[in-house]
Amino acid sequence: MDAGHYEDGRITLKCSFCQGKGIDPFELLSKLSACQVCLGRGEVTIRKPVVECVCCSGTGTHRHQRLTCIVCGGKGMVKIMEPVQTCPRCNGRGVVKGYYLPCLKCNGKGVVTKK
Repeated sequence: MDAGHYEDGRITLKCSFCQGKGIDPFELLSKLSACQVCLGRGEVTIRKPVVECVCCSGTGTHRHQRLTCIVCGGKGMVKIMEPVQTCPRCNGRGVVKGYYLPCLKCNGKGVVTKK
């Protein structure tokens, strides 16, 4: 992903939900509807450090749905607090096996902050 960097620790990334097109990828209201994540800009801003969202595999879309991912909000990336380690509850998957909701220990990020 191409990223713009800011001095305050933010980065700008291509919107994962609409693949940077700025329009609703599912055309729910209209073929011209603005993307609900980037509001039509085609890019999103997030504070560093970040990792790819394991809950949606960076797509910004909730598994098997046409909804934004509830972990990353459709951005495809999530902010973390370093240093990190793999979540012991979900083993880095972001979801507990057999469930479609995010792991409560890591909030769906797949990693937890080392103590």
